[in-house]
Amino acid sequence: MAEIVVNRYATALFEIAKEQGAMTKFKEEASAICEVLKNEPEYMNLLGHPSVIEAQKLELIEQAFSGRVSDEFVGLMGLIIKKSRTEYLIRILTQFIEMAKEDEGLIKATVTSAMPLTNQQLAQIKENLEQGTGKTIELDAQIDASLIGGLIVRVGDKVVDGSIKGQMDALKSQLNSLRLA
Repeated sequence: MAEIVVNRYATALFEIAKEQGAMTKFKEEASAICEVLKNEPEYMNLLGHPSVIEAQKLELIEQAFSGRVSDEFVGLMGLIIKKSRTEYLIRILTQFIEMAKEDEGLIKATVTSAMPLTNQQLAQIKENLEQGTGKTIELDAQIDASLIGGLIVRVGDKVVDGSIKGQMDALKSQLNSLRLA
């Protein structure tokens, strides 16, 4: 259910931005709103708290964002409050930002390794991914010592597991299936 709600609102916002030719502006505003909401958890608690009446929540949105971001965002946040979906607000904005980036030809990728990678290694991975996808890659590097060695690369919904842990898990699975046969 949550994914449907998040996708529906993010897609509607994306369509409005596309229709108005304001994708970059909307993406920047969504990023700014996300930053505020993530850095002010008390504010988010107020917006989602059941004892705060809807009119007060709408007033909080007006005071914080009216005149600072597009009316579409103020309206979207008001609608989300009226529909009691405040807990999805950051996820909606984040998904919209990802959709806008993808529309611009930018894809987020994550590379996970057992040890920190050098800037040169990260640049090479980024270059290889850009050549393979034909899009600009925004690369995020993470460390997971449990991988033992190798890499796991995620681009969108595709995952390439070249880690030693992944290879050992695959081997273990094959051995278990042989025992069952």
